Amino acid sequence: MIDIILLLLPPLIVFLQFFLFYRSRQLSPPSYRIAVIGFPRTGKTTLITVLFRQLLNRERRDNVSIVPRGTSTIDKINDDHAKLEMREQLGPTTDQDLFAYRFDMERGKWFKQRYKIEIGDFPGEDSEEFAKHFNNKFHKTPYFKWMMEADAFMILFDIAGLLQNETIAKKNKIDFESAIRIAWQNVAQYHYESKRNLKNKPVVLVFAKSDLFNFLDKEMLLADAISKKVQQWGFDEIPDVCEMDNEKLKNSMKQVEELFEDFIDYFNYESNQFNIVFASAFSWPGDSDKNERLGMKKLIEKILPAESSLLSVFKRW
Repeated sequence: MIDIILLLLPPLIVFLQFFLFYRSRQLSPPSYRIAVIGFPRTGKTTLITVLFRQLLNRERRDNVSIVPRGTSTIDKINDDHAKLEMREQLGPTTDQDLFAYRFDMERGKWFKQRYKIEIGDFPGEDSEEFAKHFNNKFHKTPYFKWMMEADAFMILFDIAGLLQNETIAKKNKIDFESAIRIAWQNVAQYHYESKRNLKNKPVVLVFAKSDLFNFLDKEMLLADAISKKVQQWGFDEIPDVCEMDNEKLKNSMKQVEELFEDFIDYFNYESNQFNIVFASAFSWPGDSDKNERLGMKKLIEKILPAESSLLSVFKRW
């Protein structure tokens, strides 16, 4: 009998320790920050608003549940959602260093995991300045400190920037790639000096406003007449919610990935969790539900903390 007790004692102790660890995680969930990086008028705030709507629609489905946290978050996501429903522009994030959307997330069916999530929406002008003109003063700003401590990064490129005449499109692409590389190298330097692992943090390159591919004919770079249409729906007005032309989407995605091949290869090396998402706040894929916005399901899966098995959590512990 004593032999049996001695045999069972070690695994019982391990189980008890793990139970106490799991319980402490439930009572005090870990924080998880997502930094959103993009130039002015990229559609960062609109994308985040629609991302919240998708998350709330998925509640009690897909083993994901969220609860917005704080009056500022609750007011903003509901006010912005109402504006989009009324076809009103949200306008830029201004008059502050950042706006942090906060919510609690629980995922998992049997072994539930909880997180306190923050999504940082920075003024686009600050994102551009940080990327292009990094200097010794920036490390003292809330922008810098918040971004450097992020657990995941969402980098937005505006498809409207490509659907212009050839000269403008080329300049937009070069400016974006150069700025993001500079910003990322400063992030990497910070992690290296503080001995933190950057490679295992999720990085998602989001090609926003991908519904504009519906305006394409045969060429990637468009004539002036269609460029005016892109300007209208890409920057000046809220577009109609529409179904994506799957054939145009498929062909356009291939062209964009070829156009950004070197940039994509760079981040594939920089991150073990790099992904590409073509997203739209105002369209749904032709083969899906009308309430499912293009790319949002994949974005949720890739940018938020992944559902882990009991074994993987035990290994991390």
